[in-house]
Amino acid sequence: MKSYKILAIIIALLALAWIVSGVIAPNDTVQTPPPAEQSEEKEDKLQKVRVRDLKSETYRDTVKVTGRTQANREVVMKAEIAGQISTVLLQEGESVQEGDILAELDVRDRQLREDEARQRLEQRRIEYNAAKKLAEKGFSSKVKLAQSTAEYESAKAALKQAALDIENMNISAPFDGIVSKQVVESGDYVSVGENLFTIVDLDPIELVGYVSERNVKDLEIGQIASATLLGGEKIDATISYISPASDDQTRTFRVILSAPNSDFAIKDGLTANLEIPTKDKTAFKITPSILTLDDEGRIGVKIVGAGDKVKFVPVKILNDAPDYMWVSGPPENARFITVGQEYVIDDQVVEPVLVEGDGLL
Repeated sequence: MKSYKILAIIIALLALAWIVSGVIAPNDTVQTPPPAEQSEEKEDKLQKVRVRDLKSETYRDTVKVTGRTQANREVVMKAEIAGQISTVLLQEGESVQEGDILAELDVRDRQLREDEARQRLEQRRIEYNAAKKLAEKGFSSKVKLAQSTAEYESAKAALKQAALDIENMNISAPFDGIVSKQVVESGDYVSVGENLFTIVDLDPIELVGYVSERNVKDLEIGQIASATLLGGEKIDATISYISPASDDQTRTFRVILSAPNSDFAIKDGLTANLEIPTKDKTAFKITPSILTLDDEGRIGVKIVGAGDKVKFVPVKILNDAPDYMWVSGPPENARFITVGQEYVIDDQVVEPVLVEGDGLL
């Protein structure tokens, strides 16, 4: 029994000595993780982002507006002298060539007036020559000569007017076109300035539309365009005019397209849907989910540049569809951040995880 007590005491003393040795002389050595673990720990500190390399593409937008057709020229023929319409030679709706006579006025005494004016001119010429000779010889005053000169010149003008009145007895077409309106008939008496006919030129036909200030800067004279009539007929056209100033009410710009219409098949006043391709641009086709905002509220994308640093690039939206959009702004070749852009900031070094593919869609 005594030996058991002695053994227990020895074991207790040994245990106490071991405990005391750990308190008095603790082990200050800290284990250092292997180099491989240090490298992994450092890499874990970089934010990972998913990226995709993209090249810009050629993009051409199309401006679509509703417009209408119109004649490229229209003139209202008016009576230049008073008189009675004796004959109407061309009716409303008929084609005319430049110089064709549309109607004739009754000459009546117009020829007699011209003959009278010619005779009066001859009389005034004789009086003028006589007054001139007398004045040269001192038998007549300069006042008399001046009066004869004035009467002679007046007679010349009267004869010219009489001849012009006879020329104006015929109402002629000023250019090739169509008689779109006829407001006189044979037997009507017309006064000076009264409307007689309206002539329109439909070749080429013009198509007029109004373009927003956002799109007008991308248009230029001579650009190829097209138009579709309500009946489905498609017309090839070119831009012939762009208004230099916007409409005060709508803030839009008037644009005119011109298209061949030699058979006059396209009428004035038809509704047409105009499609005008804009100038080529370099742009990227992206999914809207990669867009983000900077601190100033500008919309843009984030790309990874040199040294794997993040860069915010503002973009301009050229076309917006439900599933994709075309934007410009980033450099021609760029590495877009597609996942994780909301968690990184400008100049932050990141770990890009490249995703292969031709686009972001």
